[in-house]
Amino acid sequence: MSSEGFLVWAGLIIVSAISFWTQAVITEERFVPALNVVTSVLEIPDDVAGATLMAAGASSPEVFASLTSLFITHSSLGIGTVVGSE
Repeated sequence: MSSEGFLVWAGLIIVSAISFWTQAVITEERFVPALNVVTSVLEIPDDVAGATLMAAGASSPEVFASLTSLFITHSSLGIGTVVGSE
């Protein structure tokens, strides 16, 4: 492997590690406290909240991308996303 290829791979690994760390920090500081507020206001048990609200929060970007592609851009991306997720 050339030195340029090594530097590219090293950079990609570093950027990936920083991205995962940033996502973990944001989830821990923002998403989990917001989920705790929702569960306490609606009086939802922790196990139910973990099974439903965490799943909804984790898949909501995919849902919004599908809805945007179906209804705004009129592309077939949304259909492929729905079929591919099953």
